[in-house]
Amino acid sequence: GRALAGALARPDQVAKITIFVVDYRHEDLPAIEAARVALFKDHKPADALIGVKTLAHPGCLIEIEAIAVVDGS
Repeated sequence: GRALAGALARPDQVAKITIFVVDYRHEDLPAIEAARVALFKDHKPADALIGVKTLAHPGCLIEIEAIAVVDGS
């Protein structure tokens, strides 16, 4: 949410998210979905969930990439 606000975008303007999770297990899905609903509410952007071995920032366990469509006027 903070990154979107920094880009002057709102969660309802997000068209797609990609979620990268270190050592993803199916048991992680409820927590990931709860966080997604907390941010996006009823809005459901297209998404992809990708399990990875590691991320670029040591110690981080999850990274989310979002593409938002905002009105430039």
